[in-house]
Amino acid sequence: MAITEKSLTGIDPSICLLRLSAHTLTHFTRDRDRIPWRAQLTLFHAYCHFFATYRGSFRVERAFFAYVWQHSRKEQVIVLLLVALSLPTYWLSLDLPKQIVNDAIQGKAFAAGVEEIVALRWTIQLPAFLGGQTLAVFEGVTANQVQYLYLLSFAFLFFTLVNGGFKYFINIRKGVLGERLLRRLRFDLFSRVMRFKPEALRTTKSAEISSMIKDEVEPIGGFFGDSFITPVFLATQALTALLFIFMQDFLLGFLTACILAVQALIIPRLRREQLRLGRLRQLESRKLAGRVSEMVDSATLFRNHGVIPFYAAEIGDRLGLLFRIRFDLYRRKFSVKYLNNLLAQVTPFLFYTLGGYLALNGKLDIGQLVAVIAAYRDLPTPVKELIDWDQQRADAIVKFEQVIKAFSRDLLPEETPREEVQAVLTDGKGPIRLSGLRYIDRRGTLLLDQLTTTIDRPVHLALVGPPSSGSLVLPKVLGGQVSDFTGGIWIGDRMLGPLTEPTTSHISYQGSDPAILSGTIRENIVLGARRGTAPPNNALRSLDEHEQREAIRTGNPGYSAAQDWFDYGRLGIDGPAQLDMLVVEALKVVGGFDSVFLAGLRGPVGDNVEPDMCVRLVDARMALQDRLESLGLAPLVEVFEASRYNSLATIRENLLFGSPVGPRFSEENLVRDPYVRSVLSAESLAEPLVLIGLKIAETVLDVMASIRPGSALLDRYAAFDLSDPEALQRDCEEIRLRGFSAASHGARQNLTRLAMNYVEPKHRLGLIDEAFRARLLRARISFRMFLSTAAQGSISFYDRGSVIPAMSIEDNLLFGRIGTHIAGACERLEATLQTILEESGLDRFVVQQGLGREVGPGGRLLTPEQRATIALARSILVKPDILVLDQAFSAFTPRDAAQIRQNILRNSSGRTLIVTLGDDEPLDGFERALVFEGPRVVADKRLPETEQGGGLKDNQAAE
Repeated sequence: MAITEKSLTGIDPSICLLRLSAHTLTHFTRDRDRIPWRAQLTLFHAYCHFFATYRGSFRVERAFFAYVWQHSRKEQVIVLLLVALSLPTYWLSLDLPKQIVNDAIQGKAFAAGVEEIVALRWTIQLPAFLGGQTLAVFEGVTANQVQYLYLLSFAFLFFTLVNGGFKYFINIRKGVLGERLLRRLRFDLFSRVMRFKPEALRTTKSAEISSMIKDEVEPIGGFFGDSFITPVFLATQALTALLFIFMQDFLLGFLTACILAVQALIIPRLRREQLRLGRLRQLESRKLAGRVSEMVDSATLFRNHGVIPFYAAEIGDRLGLLFRIRFDLYRRKFSVKYLNNLLAQVTPFLFYTLGGYLALNGKLDIGQLVAVIAAYRDLPTPVKELIDWDQQRADAIVKFEQVIKAFSRDLLPEETPREEVQAVLTDGKGPIRLSGLRYIDRRGTLLLDQLTTTIDRPVHLALVGPPSSGSLVLPKVLGGQVSDFTGGIWIGDRMLGPLTEPTTSHISYQGSDPAILSGTIRENIVLGARRGTAPPNNALRSLDEHEQREAIRTGNPGYSAAQDWFDYGRLGIDGPAQLDMLVVEALKVVGGFDSVFLAGLRGPVGDNVEPDMCVRLVDARMALQDRLESLGLAPLVEVFEASRYNSLATIRENLLFGSPVGPRFSEENLVRDPYVRSVLSAESLAEPLVLIGLKIAETVLDVMASIRPGSALLDRYAAFDLSDPEALQRDCEEIRLRGFSAASHGARQNLTRLAMNYVEPKHRLGLIDEAFRARLLRARISFRMFLSTAAQGSISFYDRGSVIPAMSIEDNLLFGRIGTHIAGACERLEATLQTILEESGLDRFVVQQGLGREVGPGGRLLTPEQRATIALARSILVKPDILVLDQAFSAFTPRDAAQIRQNILRNSSGRTLIVTLGDDEPLDGFERALVFEGPRVVADKRLPETEQGGGLKDNQAAE
């Protein structure tokens, strides 16, 4: 078809370009003079449109392959050499079947009565300029027809094994290469996230980021190893097989090439829709992950407002959209697969028909036909895998592009060289100079306007103003929580941009929403003490030589997190033994010591306690009991004795006479356990326990119906599960109407569970008599006596001379129950207990146990006050050059906040401290105050010692 103006104008430029590409270069050259200038202009527009449209894709693809080549070129070259070495043996494995059929089986090599031939002779023909001689590398062996058949067959087997070995090593090296690059990419992405601007971090969903780093780059990593090696390996194998077929018969080779060309052209075009659907599926899956994470964090809010069905419907809609996308994707995928397999089977059909016809007419011998079929047997696999590689390439490029966009450089701040920042901050004297600072938030509100001032160091500076003023913005600017401000910040003679890691390691910022990581209290407090680009000590474990080499070649750190990262010199201590002492001191400054001490005291002892410590705990138990006797406080504690019912303990504790280890004998599962039920039945306790539970349920239900919320009576009955009062009411009615024997198993079980938590002196319902106590003591003996050996590990029985790991330290020392019904009993006992711990030197062990308490994901197991305390102690521990406290005391009561603030002021003597305060808060201990109204500073007050005792309003009134 001639190229005319009519055929090119008025159509989509990309279609125009495709129409142009249908002509060969010679055809285009021949017709070029007959193309009108308007058509040529249209062609030029088509090229411009095409490259403008796909330039981004080309750039991304170039970036992808450049990334692969930059970080793996040495390994790629080695594997490509292996591919080149495999081609001769592959050719021989294709040629040998023809020789086996023609020369060995049909006997062409033994024609004219030849009985023996020289087989496997290997010679090299020298070129003419070297003399043209023939050199014999191997003289070969003499063989008859049968021996020749065996020789060729074993040679074929040998080369097949060699080819398999080449494929094995190539695939192994390719897989290792891909995993190394995947490891590098994931670490690069993680490193980039850690350097995001604060604004970007606040608007980024952590679930989406983690999904991208963990899941979305996985297919990219799988393609890393295939990017260069696979197309070369498969293409060379396919071309070798195709060339071999051409050498046997040109017509069969031409037909094979035509069908392969159809496959290579049609299948990739049909897969374009697959790519679009795959990209859409990936985006929707990422959105789903982010939304589910957000809803999980807000689950309590949804329950409070009763809107779970609505949000469940939203997730259902998202899952339905994903289902429809995946359904369309599967339909397209398997349609293309069906067509691909159909085209792959057309060629064998032609071989059998046309090749058989040529063989029958003597134009093709049987050996050649067998060799062609054998060669084609290996041909569809590399061709199909090449088509699959093109699909993977396009898919990997799309995912790579999306990941690159999500981790764009626009999200990163400009960095200040680390050595410049450290040189300025470590001296602690360079002033902070602010010049023309201005900040407008994303809603267009002016929050800080043209702030220019100099803050000499060290200083205790108060930023005073209402909640909507610049006093709450300046700390975020100094603390690196805001980066898109204008103006300049100098520390000494160095200008700082948005704060990055080197800067923030010397400027510690603490806001009203502290960040707590999952782990222990200790790990969260000492978090800031692990500083630097590499661990200063090697006391624990470093990477071995192989691991270190692998880490460095993939851009990962060449050191382990298991090394000792603490800079003890900077902390002012000699070693790890004194680290807990620093932690305790920091906790005392911020008022968190008592909380951690109680957490350790009321937490389980655990199984990992040294024997010497267990002995000391038992000795402290005896010392405590003696001290209580001497002080006349012994009646406050009823000690556990194997032969006596403990009236201050629950029925469950009296039955087990031990602490459960694991779930079997836990409070939830106890009454369901068959062994426990058999013991209760044998001692005639099943029915009395149900009746006790019935009386408890009736009493508690009546109390709940007649008292107001917040009554002290509710605390008394808090040990009973009343989450479903309607179901409990039905169980009571069933027992009353049908009696114990005829009642359902579930009703009896629920009431027995209530009875197990009953304590007579506390609940005072008069339900336990001497007969019941005697039967329960017999059941206690039976429970321990007949307990199987396998179940012995499910409970720690009380023993006066040993520590019970499942019990708390406090319970281990008391070894009994406190009479909570006695006024002031707990306070008097805790004071005596703390004295005994200090005298026996166990207070440090209790604190260590408290510091080892798990905080849960994001600190969910802690109260807001405890989270704020941990965050403040973290900042105090490292003694930063500049400490910025931005509403860091909002979780405390005003009285506690004032006390903690004064402690921190005294602890920060000689260092810079910047604190936000309200208008009416006292300025005790501060040397300077910047007073804000709206976005501007309206007063810069130097506070002499005589004025540091009052608040801002008092000082203004005095003036």
